[in-house]
Amino acid sequence: MKILIVAPPKTGNSWLKCLLSAAYGLEWLTSEKVPDGTEVSDFRAWVESGGFPENGVFHHHYDFSEELCDVAEANGIHLATILRDPYDTFVSRYFFTQAQADNPNRSEKGASHDAMIGKGIDSPEAMHYLSHGFTGTLEKGIEWLNSGRSVVVRYENLHADPVAELTHATTQIQPVGRDRILHAIQVCQADNLLQARKGLKRRIRSATVGDWRNHLNEEHLRVFRETHADRIRALGYEVQ
Repeated sequence: MKILIVAPPKTGNSWLKCLLSAAYGLEWLTSEKVPDGTEVSDFRAWVESGGFPENGVFHHHYDFSEELCDVAEANGIHLATILRDPYDTFVSRYFFTQAQADNPNRSEKGASHDAMIGKGIDSPEAMHYLSHGFTGTLEKGIEWLNSGRSVVVRYENLHADPVAELTHATTQIQPVGRDRILHAIQVCQADNLLQARKGLKRRIRSATVGDWRNHLNEEHLRVFRETHADRIRALGYEVQ
């Protein structure tokens, strides 16, 4: 069993990785064990050289491409994508950027969201990122959703009914017993996950649904409506 989670950042990738790892008994591949970069050619070379071990799972923010899907299919790799309400995704991205500011090992130095470091969530820098830099995150999710080549999981559904959502996902990958589903959900509760993997404290903040209501104001909502309304709907979420 090999699983690659391909999804936008800050949508619950680590949570889904934990759930699938626990459900199937897979090794959680850490950064030194996976290919560098985002090029499909690098992924292909790594896979074809035997880099992806049996019974492994990892996540990467690859853009959708038919080539990547073809490589995965040819090598028995299952693809999964987790999607999340764009409003919560933006808030998570903002706070993640602040938390990673002093991390010398962070992988996204110089990215557009770096302009938000040390700035308020309603600062000109944050509003500019929301208007311009956030587009790619939404479009990545739309492309994977529309591709039909990845098992799609909803972050909100995992909160509302984790048994049903994880069962739905694993049925499409390889069915597992209810006991494995329940075990995975227990192991991967936020507190347990943070306790088991200390490095995630920089990555996981509140792990809740609807936290955007505590942080976004009418100006944020205006930008969402004027700039991203079609993308929000395409992802299957409601425009606020």
